Amino acid sequence: MKGDIMSTSDYFKNDLVRCHNKEKADVRFQDGSLRHAIGTHCFQVMRATQNSETSTDGFGWSYNHAAMLVYWNGRFYVDYLSDPVSEHLPPSQTLIAWSDNGAKWSRPVVLFPPMEAPSAPYTGPNAEELTNDTVACVMHQRVSFYVTKDNHLLATGFYGIAPNHGIAPNNGYGVGRVVREIYEDNTFSDIYFLRFNEAGGYTKENTGMFPHFGESSDAAFISACEELLDDHLFTQQMWEEERHNTEWFTQPGAEALSYYTLPDGDILGFYKNSFVTKSSDGGKTWSEKETDYSIETATGKVWAQKTGDGRYALCYNPTTDSAHRWPIAVTTSDNGQDFDNLFAITPEVSPHKYAGLYKNLGPQYIRGICENNPKPDDKSLWLAYTVNKEDVWVSYTPVPVNGTTDDYVNTDFSDMPAGPFVEGFNVYSPLWCPVEVTASPTERGSQVLCLHDSDPYDRARAMKIFKESEMVKVSTRVYLDGHDEKANFTIELQEGHGKVPVRLYFKSNGDIVVKNGGRYSPFGSYQPGEWLDITITANCLTNIFTVTLKSGLMERSKNFRFSESVYTIERILFASKDILPFNTVEDCGKWGDLGNLEQADFKIPESNFYINNLLVEEWRN
Repeated sequence: MKGDIMSTSDYFKNDLVRCHNKEKADVRFQDGSLRHAIGTHCFQVMRATQNSETSTDGFGWSYNHAAMLVYWNGRFYVDYLSDPVSEHLPPSQTLIAWSDNGAKWSRPVVLFPPMEAPSAPYTGPNAEELTNDTVACVMHQRVSFYVTKDNHLLATGFYGIAPNHGIAPNNGYGVGRVVREIYEDNTFSDIYFLRFNEAGGYTKENTGMFPHFGESSDAAFISACEELLDDHLFTQQMWEEERHNTEWFTQPGAEALSYYTLPDGDILGFYKNSFVTKSSDGGKTWSEKETDYSIETATGKVWAQKTGDGRYALCYNPTTDSAHRWPIAVTTSDNGQDFDNLFAITPEVSPHKYAGLYKNLGPQYIRGICENNPKPDDKSLWLAYTVNKEDVWVSYTPVPVNGTTDDYVNTDFSDMPAGPFVEGFNVYSPLWCPVEVTASPTERGSQVLCLHDSDPYDRARAMKIFKESEMVKVSTRVYLDGHDEKANFTIELQEGHGKVPVRLYFKSNGDIVVKNGGRYSPFGSYQPGEWLDITITANCLTNIFTVTLKSGLMERSKNFRFSESVYTIERILFASKDILPFNTVEDCGKWGDLGNLEQADFKIPESNFYINNLLVEEWRN
């Protein structure tokens, strides 16, 4: 206690979990104005378009959500729901994609197709609206993948019913949960019902779309399904879709359970809306769920897991504003009950592209690799999520999770493996703006970092976090090959919470512009297709920075004023565009009235920006 003011640690001391985060996310900024988790890479799995020829999956459906993640036999799998335009409006299906490295993904294919069910058994709300003999189902699932003890991979999904868009398909009145096996060659078994939702009116006798799994001729598949149904930790995640079955679910649950096991064997479970619960018998029974107010979140999911370094992580949208679910952040713990240090996983949010109902903005509905399923050898924190309920992403964060470092930078990319992983950098890599270590465009045998860009509404990013400093000197060499007016290569120096005292951008027409005391000032020109040597010295005590540019025999240097006053600088950002049409907290995607962005279905001419090296060192004026 300090005077009459209670500290947060005192207030929450009796809670199952206590977050001692010293900073809160500022929802005015898409990264929450938080420090970023060092080394995080964000990879886009599918980019939505409403054009079937340009869409990743070939359907042109712009509502994509509820991504699930598993790692099995050396390969990552992600599945997700997909509807044509809006949430809860059929037809509806589940698609799946796979990847050998988590960065480059296959074309998604249909896992569970659209289905119609007989409408007569439906006993839920607004049944009078079902005037036809059959009703198109809406898919909904909080859990999907299950790996058995003898290494069979099952995927499940739930077919719900929504007579109109205001009726949730997870209200307990849907048809049932389906299952199929995924084989090593990425083919699938037939589809079976894992469970009919008998409490909601649907039984084996009145539901004939797929057979019950017990009718399969594959004894190993039947055994795998039975093992899944005997796993209380898995089946508890199915509660809300079959919530009226009180014999099956002896204890009520909540939405989107995730969990981890503590050293003493107790299991802590986490739901949406900051609910926390505990099981001491392997998930057979749970304590009454309680609201943990120190986990400051709303209706986005909370993901909880042990991490590969023996610690624990909570990942969630750290805001009570459910309409703006940004950023995804992570906080970590040594004991699984006391958490601190809140860092951003997602650096920014591409703009909402397509109108649709209930499309909360931001990266959301996070799911990782479940405790009981296999883990990749890298021991990193892997997450799957969707952005604006449109695009599907995964992220990778090395452990231990940190947001600061005591090191400066001396990188020329020559020693890094070619490909999408850039060791020590934070990478944001959309499908149409990939980031990779690749061959130099001019120097045989040399490797560089390349930011590609052909997306009209997104950009490639590569950020390096370094030792927090009052004065720094940054040296880099870049080769710019821009082909669209939107692609303006950008360099920023930032402080730890996102203020930008130093910004340069290189326009596709050859102009170089520097932000000087809040306004943009010209700084000469460059020729596309030539190497530029750039040196920036920045002094936070005087609010002055100097830019020196060399190209061939030409050299120029000039002083500029900071555009934002900062105490220190600790990161450098390279980006393939200067500014995106970001959504703000004044925008709302819930009611379908944001409209469609023009030409969002089509690529722009590709630009390629190459970075040969990066040196960041302490500097004394």
